[in-house]
Amino acid sequence: MRLTLFLDHDCNLRCRYCYNGSKFSSVMPLSTARQAIDMMLAMNRPLQQVGFFGGEPLLHRPLIAEVISYVRGVTGGQGEKPKFVVTTNGTLLDDEMVQWLSDEGFYIGLSIDGTPEAHDAQRVCIDGSGSYAQVAAGLARALHSGRPVRTVSVVGPDTAHLMGASFEHLLGLGVRELSFNINYEGHWDEAARGRFETGLQDLEKRYVDAYRQGKPFRFNLIDRSIVTHVKGGYESCDRCDFGCEEIAVSPAGRLYPCDRLIGEDDRDDVIIGTVETGVDERLRDALIRSKNAVLEDCRDCAILGRCMHWCGCVNYAMTGDVGGVSGLLCWFERRLVEAADRAGAQLFAEKNELFLRRYYRSVL
Repeated sequence: MRLTLFLDHDCNLRCRYCYNGSKFSSVMPLSTARQAIDMMLAMNRPLQQVGFFGGEPLLHRPLIAEVISYVRGVTGGQGEKPKFVVTTNGTLLDDEMVQWLSDEGFYIGLSIDGTPEAHDAQRVCIDGSGSYAQVAAGLARALHSGRPVRTVSVVGPDTAHLMGASFEHLLGLGVRELSFNINYEGHWDEAARGRFETGLQDLEKRYVDAYRQGKPFRFNLIDRSIVTHVKGGYESCDRCDFGCEEIAVSPAGRLYPCDRLIGEDDRDDVIIGTVETGVDERLRDALIRSKNAVLEDCRDCAILGRCMHWCGCVNYAMTGDVGGVSGLLCWFERRLVEAADRAGAQLFAEKNELFLRRYYRSVL
């Protein structure tokens, strides 16, 4: 089981696309965090991971330290200890903070949107200035520490044409685990979709070139569609855990099936319990059934098994319903599968050793 503690709604940035809504101080009490941990342990399943999210969780380092101490105290004799994960905007990663995260064994998820142009267009400080310089410095420190670092980049309607340049820029900084997440709530008019297609073509080319250069990396946006090509579609274990293997807790102690759904903690339709009462399996299972249902319009789709129509968070962001699949999502998924198939076919034809070793070991 994985637990995500959403420590506060406050943040020291004002990213223009933030799906968490308004920024306000509502810090999770230590007692709530402890209740959440106790609740997870009472499920009699291994607590594999404790994540810290927000807002900007590193605004509350003392609270994180208290939670870590409590987790270690109550899980000391219960087999493998949980790993700790923090998702941060990177602005607070000075030498001392990075050393502390390293000493505590953290896995770091760092939000940076790629090139300075792409990043500063969206991820701004409270005064409206760009945050790239601060974030890039924090990223460099985190990478230098030797801790595992995954970058998270948001692709918006105004920056989609920069996807390829941002991918290459991050690889050049030394990042080897990259995630690009599409801002599905953005205004994707015809011009924006045109920018996305232009950016995706450039990204596809640079993805292939990175393999040719022998750079080992992981990149969700194309990798996932290559995996589904090799496997013949998503398996049940590939889909999001949505309240079964992962639970997110708001500062007020309300439970959600995914941290992306917490927002301002006012979405009663996707709450699955509280730390006091535990998970309401009836509510959780109803949401799971809804998100996993295949719409009639989708049944004959050639890429149904490779499409993320089952992602409740994306569906909720686009339609307000975890089971409501938007036509725009269909458009994105088709473009991504097509790009991945072209890139994969090219690398396979070239017998690229790095690519084959990852996806087709049997032919080596």
